[in-house]
Amino acid sequence: MKIYLLARTDSNAASAFRVHYILENLKALKKISLFYFLGVIGVIIAANSFRLNLDAVVSIPGFLTSLYSTLFITPLFYFGSHLLINNFRPKKSFLRLSQALVMFFALYLISRGMLNTFYAMHNPRNSLTMYMIWLITISIFFVFEYYETLLISVIFLVAFSVLLPYFQNSNDEIIKNQFVSVALLAIFFFSSRHVFSYRANHFIQLKTIQEKNLEIENANHLKDEILGIVAHDLRNPLAVIEGVTNLMVIDVNADDIESKENLGMIKASCEKARSIINDLIEVARNDSIENFGVEEVELNQFLSNITNEWLHNRTGVTELVFTEAKKSVYTRVNKEKIQRVMDNLISNAIKFSISGNKIEVLLKQENGKCIIEVKDHGLGIPDELLPYVFDRFSRAGRKGVRGEDSVGMGLNIAKQIIKKHGGDITVESIEQQGTTFTIALPQ
Repeated sequence: MKIYLLARTDSNAASAFRVHYILENLKALKKISLFYFLGVIGVIIAANSFRLNLDAVVSIPGFLTSLYSTLFITPLFYFGSHLLINNFRPKKSFLRLSQALVMFFALYLISRGMLNTFYAMHNPRNSLTMYMIWLITISIFFVFEYYETLLISVIFLVAFSVLLPYFQNSNDEIIKNQFVSVALLAIFFFSSRHVFSYRANHFIQLKTIQEKNLEIENANHLKDEILGIVAHDLRNPLAVIEGVTNLMVIDVNADDIESKENLGMIKASCEKARSIINDLIEVARNDSIENFGVEEVELNQFLSNITNEWLHNRTGVTELVFTEAKKSVYTRVNKEKIQRVMDNLISNAIKFSISGNKIEVLLKQENGKCIIEVKDHGLGIPDELLPYVFDRFSRAGRKGVRGEDSVGMGLNIAKQIIKKHGGDITVESIEQQGTTFTIALPQ
């Protein structure tokens, strides 16, 4: 932590920090003046109830009179701070007025503590409790610039020196009292500067975090704009290329095998590029929205439809088994998003399973959660790659058993979607034995 002993905060943060701490000072003044006022009322009521002579009890002449004066003076500080808080403006003249009120309140409290110290005993160093309490209170709850702290210290050093001879005639005692006064004021000064430094560092850190968050937010907006350009300016040309390629396939000579292979490679590349673009756009959409539109869904029927679609309309599936829950399972989901998750998990299971391996989809209820498992008996995931499977552009991406490429975004998208639904997705895998992805959704 940087200590500002005889300096202000860094120039680029000084103005903003001064506005911040002056407002906080006013709030602290309002609270302390209210508590002080209520405390004085409590003392007066207790004294009257038990018929106590407070002047005699505390050995301070005129103590009760000073308490009654407090009932008139303290509300002025309270309502003054209340008025300034409600009309707070970061103008120099307004800030000076606000800090002046705080300074006067600090001087008022410390002076009361010092006077009580003098009147309680003729030897102040033997009775410094009230003086010390108010010095510590002011140093902790209020923030002052170093010159304001020095001014308060000098004022009370001089006041203590001027009043002391009226209560002590011994030169030896005067020196000892002066030493104690200097020690207390030194403690006050260093304590006040430490509080100033702590709050200044905390404020600067918060401002830095806010600036970084703004930069991140701007970067996210820029990313969304770039991805919008990608969606518009790349998908359309790809569609044109695919369309022209399809026409060329029709016109190509049946015996021209090399041309057919080349055109097939073009089509496959277009499909792969379109898949990558769609994944990028999906990531951007999931980042930019807080909640998906959801509806109530019965998961037995929903998952059954997905597995049937894979069995009848997708290639590469040899055995896909869906095990229903024993009774109806309802949850609220975005059907399109959850289908994307299931399609991704099932396609991954197929990608890393040799023909004939069974792929299982299981639905059950546990502890108020809807549990969906997608299990294969394929290659499995090496232990060193398991921690990275849900990362964006994951290093865990590998080629499938049939040479299928992986961009490394599918599982990250799946995790985003499940998190936005208030659920969680985990993975367990044993190499060469298979992998199980488990989704837990609120029931």
